[in-house]
This record gives sequence, structure tokens and C-alpha cells, in this order.
Amino acid sequence: MSSHQPILERRAPTVPKAHSDLTLKSAAVVGVGGFAVAGVVTGLVTAGYDPRREAVSGLAALDSPHAWIMILGFLFGSVGLLSAGLVLWKHVPTRAARVGSGLVVMSAALIAVAGLARQDCSDQLVTCKDFGDAVNASASYWVHEQASLLGFVMLIISFFLLASGLRRTNRLGLATVSRIVGGACVAGTALLVVTPPFVVDNYGIVQRLFIAVLFGWPVAAALLASRVTAHG
Repeated sequence: MSSHQPILERRAPTVPKAHSDLTLKSAAVVGVGGFAVAGVVTGLVTAGYDPRREAVSGLAALDSPHAWIMILGFLFGSVGLLSAGLVLWKHVPTRAARVGSGLVVMSAALIAVAGLARQDCSDQLVTCKDFGDAVNASASYWVHEQASLLGFVMLIISFFLLASGLRRTNRLGLATVSRIVGGACVAGTALLVVTPPFVVDNYGIVQRLFIAVLFGWPVAAALLASRVTAHG
């Protein structure tokens, strides 16, 4: 009988699989990027559309001739946010950050709903029945509005929760940026709701800047947080 003791293999610590991470991060970038590209392309091919004054949602409205492109863009954006939320869940494993990541994932579902529940027409035009109080608007319009608003609020809240998780995991720079982005998005929401005169004349521009930050930060945070984890 051999006197040698069996050698027990040491199990490597559980870490996010590199391939899985790469797939999710790629989906996050392509998804949110696809939303942006769809907005540009649909705006260019839609005759009479004014990107300075009109909202992105008008491109997916029931009377928009190329609505399918923007609807596809909304679905791309949803996939991008979902993927970013999953990456953040893996790489910022604190309670607050997990709640924040969950809000990003839930907002992704709401963005998909907002893309499929379409406005009747471009609601920034006075000739549209969705304009102003929208008393004659369809149920689809109101589903779109409520789903997008709730999704936006969830994303903003998630930025502050992620900031807490990033701070607790010693990503102090990312935590600071996340709080700043959250504050900027609160201000952006207020401008879009109150719509002072300078916003009315440039609603499309203000909304696009707001959405770029709102959708872009979860993706950027996911990429940066996962990079810090890998180097740590």
C-alpha cells in the first residue's frame, strides 16, 4: 500500500467568467449604441422631422413612416441596459449596488415597453393630439409615457445606489462620478418636465443629451467596474 497521501486540488476562487463578461459588456455597448444609431438614422430618413424641437419617441409614433427602425432601437437599448445591469451585479457585490443593478435591469424592461407602446404622433407638435395635456391621446400613448418615466426614475435612483456600492468597494472615483451623473439627471428631468422657454425651443436637443447620459452611464460604469475588478 502506498504511503503517499492523495493530493487535493485547490479550487480557484469563483470569479465572473471572462467569456460571459465579454459577451455582456459587448451587448451593453452594442445595445445602447444601437439605440443612438437608430435615433440618428430614423431622424434622417423621416421627412419633416426636426431633431432640435421633437422628442426621440416621435420617431416611433404611430404616424411615423419609418417607426420600425426606432422601435428596434428601443429594443436594442433595452438589451444594452439589461446587459449593463448584469455586469454591475457581478462586479459590485454590495447590497446597495445589487439593488441598483436590479433597478437597471427593471428599467430595461420598461424601455422595451415604452418602445412597443407608441405615441400617436410626435407630441412636441401642436398639431398632434398628444401635445400638451393630451386629453385625446390613446391608451398606448399613456403607457409609453408612464413606462419611460418610471424607467428613467429607476435609472436615476440606481446611480446613487451604485455610488454607495462603488464607494464601499473602494472605487471612490467611480462613486463620485455616479453621484454627479445622478444629480445631473435629476436636473435634466426637472428641465424636461417644467419645460422653460429655452427648453421648449430645443426640447429634442435637451432630451437627447439627457438620454445619452442616462443610458450611457450604466454601460460606462459596468465597463469601468469590471476593469477595476480584473486588475484588482
